[in-house]
Amino acid sequence: MRLLFISLFCLLITSCASSNLTSSWVDKNYTQMPIKSTLVVAMSDNLRVRRIFEDDMVNDFRKNGVNAIASSQLFPNKLPSKNDIAGYIKANNTQTVFVAQLVNIEDKNIRYPGNNYGYGSSVSFHNYYNNSYSYIYDDSYTVSYEFVNVEFTLFDTKSHKPIWSTSSESVDPTNMNDIIAELTDILIKNLQDNGVVR
Repeated sequence: MRLLFISLFCLLITSCASSNLTSSWVDKNYTQMPIKSTLVVAMSDNLRVRRIFEDDMVNDFRKNGVNAIASSQLFPNKLPSKNDIAGYIKANNTQTVFVAQLVNIEDKNIRYPGNNYGYGSSVSFHNYYNNSYSYIYDDSYTVSYEFVNVEFTLFDTKSHKPIWSTSSESVDPTNMNDIIAELTDILIKNLQDNGVVR
C-alpha cells in the first residue's frame, strides 16, 4: 500500500496538465491572517518530487510575505515524522504547517463525436441522419484521461486545526515541472483571495 501511494503521488507531480481547484474552505473565525510563517510538507517518499513541489510552494509563499521553509531542506533524506515537525515548530515558533496529500487517481473515458456539421438552413433528413449515424458508428472516438486529485491543508500549529483547505484536479498529467508551477500558482491565488496570505 505504501508503494502504491508513492507511485500515485509521483503520477500527480510527474505531470503537465490542466489543473483546477475543485473545492475550497477557510476558517473565517481565524484571526491570525495573513499568516506569517509556515512549514511546507509534501507527503511523498519520492525525494525529488517532494523537493521540487516544496521548493516551488515555498518560493511562492515568500513572494507573498510568508516566512516559509520546505521540509525537504530540514529533513532531506526522509519524510519528517510528526515528532520531527513538532520539534521544528516548537524551536522556531512556526505559525502554520502546509500539507499536500494525494487523494485519488482515476482513469476516465471521454467520448468525442465524429464529423458533425450542425443544422443551419441546409438541414435535411439525409445530412441529419448521416451525422447521427457517423456519431454512433463511424467517426466517434474515445480518449482515456488521467484525473489526479490532491488535497492541500493549512494547519494552525497552536490549535492543530485546519484554517484553510482546498482540493485540486489535474487532467492527463505528463510533465512534473509544468504541473507543479501550475498548481502552486493556483494555490497561492486562492490563498490570496481568502486573505490567508497578502
